[in-house]
Amino acid sequence: MPEDQPGTQPDYVDRVRQQWEQIFRGLETGSVDIVARINRIAQIIQLRSDAVLAENGITRAEFDMLSLLARVGRPMAPTELATELLISGAGATKRIKKLRDAELVQRDINPQDGRGALVRLTPKARGLLRPILESVLKFEAGLLSVLDPSTAGELARDLRALLAGLEPHPGDP
Repeated sequence: MPEDQPGTQPDYVDRVRQQWEQIFRGLETGSVDIVARINRIAQIIQLRSDAVLAENGITRAEFDMLSLLARVGRPMAPTELATELLISGAGATKRIKKLRDAELVQRDINPQDGRGALVRLTPKARGLLRPILESVLKFEAGLLSVLDPSTAGELARDLRALLAGLEPHPGDP
């Protein structure tokens, strides 16, 4: 049972910690309070938001790539897309092919070197992206409605600090 919040119902992570305590008495599992909750929340949000995206006829992988291209506002090399999306080169190539087949991206020869490629959004993708993004944002706002605005602001600040400490920095291996 969460000790710092009287009246709060135990959640999945509380049960996991209790199970570990039964198996390995005295094992320090405090990090699980945060890390396991972040992982569990991410899994739940991913599953539910994937359903929202599916209702819009798109997968998470496709949405992520289209969103990146729209946000940067310029054509990108496949390796650059892979790096930004934290996926393999083969994964990026697979997504690009699927999006190209759906006429949502176009792959052009890179005029800088003539060998590489640049990927850009098509007008069709631009027309589809805003309504899809609006449905995702509405869904996400609904998820966060269980938090009061000040708690949501504090959580956003704390998660920003955690992410900033975990993100790779220029020059990191």
